[in-house]
Amino acid sequence: MEREQKHQEVALLKGTFSSAKSAVVLGFKGLTVVKDTAFRKSIREGKAQYRVSKNTLLRLAVKETAFEVLTSHFKGSTAVATSEGDIVALAKAVHTFLKDNPAASFKGAILDGKAVSVQEFQAIAELPSRDVLIGKLLYLMQYPISGLAIALDQIRQQKEGAA
Repeated sequence: MEREQKHQEVALLKGTFSSAKSAVVLGFKGLTVVKDTAFRKSIREGKAQYRVSKNTLLRLAVKETAFEVLTSHFKGSTAVATSEGDIVALAKAVHTFLKDNPAASFKGAILDGKAVSVQEFQAIAELPSRDVLIGKLLYLMQYPISGLAIALDQIRQQKEGAA
């Protein structure tokens, strides 16, 4: 890689890390192109990014960012998945990929500004999606209203029957 290409790569990575809220560092060996392509697609569907880069370039890119603590994980074959938004979607995509691909491994993560262990990461990945949680919340908010409407309708029917 030429010096100019390295500068461009570091600038691109620095921009990614500066706008990201979360990052997951993965290790991989012997990963097939088909599996890597499928993972990249699932990451994009979750509105996240995935990048394989040289460790030295990653170390330079995370300097003076919230992700600098991940530097110790930049060893061996390294890939980084980042997200500016939904951390659950990112965690789900990565968790599913790791389950399906024993050649890949979890090295470390910062989710929404907080370093998380592999156990915490798995717990987050098993949470329902944001849309499902919002749906449940809306249902719970509407339930008392629908119960009240049913009760009022029954009272009305009783009064009409008594009249």
